[in-house]
Amino acid sequence: MIDIKQLRVRDLMQPVVQTVERTASLATAARMMHERQCSSLVILPADDGDAYGIVTRKDILNIMVMEVQDEFVSQIGDIMTKPAITVTPALSIENCLLLMRVTGTRRLPVVEGDKLVGMISNSDVFNRLLGELG
Repeated sequence: MIDIKQLRVRDLMQPVVQTVERTASLATAARMMHERQCSSLVILPADDGDAYGIVTRKDILNIMVMEVQDEFVSQIGDIMTKPAITVTPALSIENCLLLMRVTGTRRLPVVEGDKLVGMISNSDVFNRLLGELG
């Protein structure tokens, strides 16, 4: 049986993160998600003083369903959540799950210093726990 208090984000995170520039179009971002079979993209900071952002499949679908004809929504940066809530690789999975619950998020970029090193999702945790059950 897994002792969830001993697991760290680094133990379950996905090291490959799909990223995009904030200037990418909504269509480009949606195609990237479809082609790479991912449910979120991390938006890269514009400079050293900037923060990471995140956009999810749900964010894009909400815009498409609303059929927004607004000239202000043309780039992925217009709908991203920023700053993205991030975690460190050393954070316990227990605290990571608490953070997800409190913030209502299902995936968090993993940052070490100012470098993006992975992504952790509630699916990563669920799949690990399910795998331990047999």
